[in-house]
Amino acid sequence: MTQNNRLTIRFMVVFLVSYIGYTLPYTQVIPYLNHIGYSASQRGVILAGMSLIGIFGQFLFGFLSDKYRTVKKFYYATLIGLVVFSGLTYAISKNMFYYHLITVAFMGGLFQIVVGLLDAWTLEINPYLVLHYGKIRAFGALGWAIGAPMTAWIVNSMGYDKLGLANLVITLLTLAVSWTLKDAIKIPHKEGLHFGDVKMLLRRKEYLVLVAILFLVSVIASADMYTVIDKILLLGGTNAQVSLKWSVQAMFELPLFFLGARLLIRFGGKKLMLFAIAMYFIRFIGYAWASTSTMLIALAAFQMVTFPLINVSSKVLITSESPDHLRSTGLLFASSMSWSLASFIVPLMFGFIVEKFGIDATLIGVALSAVIPFGLGLWYLTMKPLDKTVIQG
Repeated sequence: MTQNNRLTIRFMVVFLVSYIGYTLPYTQVIPYLNHIGYSASQRGVILAGMSLIGIFGQFLFGFLSDKYRTVKKFYYATLIGLVVFSGLTYAISKNMFYYHLITVAFMGGLFQIVVGLLDAWTLEINPYLVLHYGKIRAFGALGWAIGAPMTAWIVNSMGYDKLGLANLVITLLTLAVSWTLKDAIKIPHKEGLHFGDVKMLLRRKEYLVLVAILFLVSVIASADMYTVIDKILLLGGTNAQVSLKWSVQAMFELPLFFLGARLLIRFGGKKLMLFAIAMYFIRFIGYAWASTSTMLIALAAFQMVTFPLINVSSKVLITSESPDHLRSTGLLFASSMSWSLASFIVPLMFGFIVEKFGIDATLIGVALSAVIPFGLGLWYLTMKPLDKTVIQG
């Protein structure tokens, strides 16, 4: 077995264990806030706070990782912070709005940061792991599929307050399996790295167009987390069915994550991204049509041809569009301006839209909005990336 294969397997184990831990605080946030009795508007403010931490935190930690040339240390620091705030969040199951505004905001924000840092750590070790990132990320999906029902079982049998303890145990295991892995390999900058250097990244039209596409796709994906789950609960679905939806999505991600390297070589990242956007359109038309919670869970199987293709292609494309000494900044800034920003906007905007137009009309609108990133993707297809040895077209 080659050194690269051994390294790939070790990161597969890290992703498996890490993502089991991520499900514990994250997948029950909305049911937990509903359980406490917060109104839709209060819940929206809390979730928006979570996204604000993610937006600024990802950019900050991405830049610091490049400046101090380490991802591993910042990953561990934020992972420990996630354990602390997840324990605080679920420790008090009564209506204390400002308390949960702070604890949930930091818990959800740190979740977004640790996910981005783990990706950056993996993608910055060597080009072999960039190409085989999908295979590694598949074990994250498997960990999510294991962790989601486990989280529901803990809540149903022991209560929300035990989620913090369970997360602590899994985090200690994550530290154990990753402790001896080497850090990301950083390209030093001859004059050191300063915030002014970020201008080099933000002046690249290709990078900005890619970030815009990913933001619009993330708005669609965020609606799957918030609006679709609201529809499941509205149709009489249970917490167990919400967890089942997460598990179905995670299991159906696996095949295309494993095939990621082959698909990238054959079709290129840009074409895979365009195909996934088209599949999001079909997926949300189906969500609007569904009349039972079971049908909504079944339609979650469309995760197979949406999220993994976006995830694998976007990581490779962002890596290709970022200067070598700004790789972590490029990855985490793109994540903050796409997923985190969308997670901030969607709870505030979609709650109002649902109240005004109804949940099914909102889902149809989400489907139609896919036309915009698809059009930008066609334009991006004509652009030339930086001259690097990663899969592009």
